[in-house]
Amino acid sequence: MTKLWLGLDVGTTAVKAAAYTPEGRQVALAEAPSQVTQVAGGGSEQDMGQVWATVVAVLADLVGRCDGAEFEALGIAAQGDGLWCVTEDGAPAGPAMLWNDTRTADDLAALEASGATGVIGRGCNTSLWSGTSGMLWRWVRQNRPEMAAKTAHVMTCVDWIGLKLTGALGTDFSDATIPFLDIASRDYDAGQIAALDCEELADKLIAPRTADSVLGQVTDAAAGATGLPEGLTVSVGTLDLSAMIVGMGLAQSGETMMIMGTTAVVNILTDRITPSDAPVGASCLHPTAPVTIRVLAPTTGAAAFDWFAALHPKSLGGASAGEVAARMNALVETVPPGANGVTFLPYLNGERAPFVAPNLRGAFHGLSSTTSTGDMGRAVMEGAALSLRHCFEEETGLPTAPVQLTGGGSKNPVWCQIIADVVGQPVLVSAASDHGLWGAACLGAAAAGRGAAVELSRRDEALQSYTPNNHAAYGPVYARYALISRHHRALQADLNTLRETQT
Repeated sequence: MTKLWLGLDVGTTAVKAAAYTPEGRQVALAEAPSQVTQVAGGGSEQDMGQVWATVVAVLADLVGRCDGAEFEALGIAAQGDGLWCVTEDGAPAGPAMLWNDTRTADDLAALEASGATGVIGRGCNTSLWSGTSGMLWRWVRQNRPEMAAKTAHVMTCVDWIGLKLTGALGTDFSDATIPFLDIASRDYDAGQIAALDCEELADKLIAPRTADSVLGQVTDAAAGATGLPEGLTVSVGTLDLSAMIVGMGLAQSGETMMIMGTTAVVNILTDRITPSDAPVGASCLHPTAPVTIRVLAPTTGAAAFDWFAALHPKSLGGASAGEVAARMNALVETVPPGANGVTFLPYLNGERAPFVAPNLRGAFHGLSSTTSTGDMGRAVMEGAALSLRHCFEEETGLPTAPVQLTGGGSKNPVWCQIIADVVGQPVLVSAASDHGLWGAACLGAAAAGRGAAVELSRRDEALQSYTPNNHAAYGPVYARYALISRHHRALQADLNTLRETQT
């Protein structure tokens, strides 16, 4: 009997687990919601015991759906960053503080003003944010000294789940990168630790390994709780994004992947990092390959589409997202590239890549008495696509190979074609939406000795390819967008100064 490969993804809002054949066919899926507690002052927390209980329930559900099948291994992935503190005997030292916790915002601003964060930028090529482990540890040390005193190990969500499954401590290079890992040496850096005044964390950090390494085997206790067989191989856990990249088969410098969700993300694999005190975006080491994943995340992606459609409920409304998209597409397809001179800057909630400007706001430019709803709709879709190109242009230049695209926006064929025309490479959209789970399962199989995870991840998927048809036409359109963006940022700075003088 063929043994199934298992993948687990512990997200912020949901836990999912799936079973696969070695060929990549999903044969069972289980999932359950997770609970997040919002705390006054910008806190975002989870009860670590409750997270484990949800994982137990999901894994038990999955095992029950597999009809007595045998299992090869379990690979695990989860939300990244945050601060998950564990005592010497493996118990939670307190609630987990999540990646989106903002209680340290003022502390971070002060560190940035002092120049202390420049060491972090040069080391891990990441613009620090409030929900990273070092910042959160500073908050715990100040506000929950009893929790800090009993903390023996600091980890991420997936490391906690791995500990509960196997009794072993482990973290992978992806999760370990931010904020203390030096990318060049692939080891924790004393200077980065000292920059955040976190020297006492040095012996609480877990040494990183590749995510295709064996973390351990399912313990008797974990087997009894989940139904998994005792002794089942579990791989070192990794970041959910990294598992997705493995599931898409990406491991070479120059390969790229984009997500057009509510926000957008450009992921660029590279073997060349230029150190900077103030990098834009984030970086994490690939879970198995000797390359770095650059993560550039414009604040507004498909949210711009939803915003514009909601402004026109009569002409663009619909009972479903598909109906709304069909109505928008019907208008947009009548408008040529460049939207008849209309440019949309998609900074509805500020911007964080390829530049950081939290107070910046979106704008239309080039409106006239003849501008139509279709012109503006196309400008919105182009603006989101042009922001992706802006990330590429500022980072490594336009991609030189086909780009994989996922997220809600990838379901819109008109938008996919616009993106392909804007970036100048074929855009590949898979019918599959489980690359994170599949990537985790392949990492587990790799740990069990079945081969290299990225090679194992290659499976037959129905791919829709969008070939660039109007790339040349978008050269001047992008130049116009970049020029307007640059001057818009300067204008916003002047407006902010004016506002300050009036208050």
